[in-house]
Amino acid sequence: MTDPEQLAAIRDVEQVFVTYFDRVDAKDPEGAAALFAEDARIEIMTGRQITGRDAYARTLAAVLGQYARTSHHLSNVKVTVEGDTARLVAYVDAVHRMREDGRIWELWARIVDVLERRDGEWVVVEHTLHGVDSEPPWDAIPEEWYRGHPDRPFG
Repeated sequence: MTDPEQLAAIRDVEQVFVTYFDRVDAKDPEGAAALFAEDARIEIMTGRQITGRDAYARTLAAVLGQYARTSHHLSNVKVTVEGDTARLVAYVDAVHRMREDGRIWELWARIVDVLERRDGEWVVVEHTLHGVDSEPPWDAIPEEWYRGHPDRPFG
């Protein structure tokens, strides 16, 4: 059985991501990035790594600028905590209304993150977004960015 401290830590980590997607849907990239460590490493589908909270806020602002509105739905959250380190694996169903033409684009993704408790607060130190699929396909997203679930065969 998990002790109360462990359960509280798991809940706190989950709330980091509830807050993160709330800020993303509010189109507040600085607020979303504030949940990341200053030295965080981030990879969002492309295979390229972004280093640092400020760089991520700029990248996120550019990404969000493509959308009139978004709605991110977090599910199947699994958190493991060992001391001041946590690992989170979760699924995201992200619905986007495109700014350019008003169409809906839906992305299915899996996030695999590492958090650390620093100064009593959980912060994201590694954030990886694995694209699973989308509807409709979007020409701007190369097929190789949809790598599926990292520990499962694709196709």
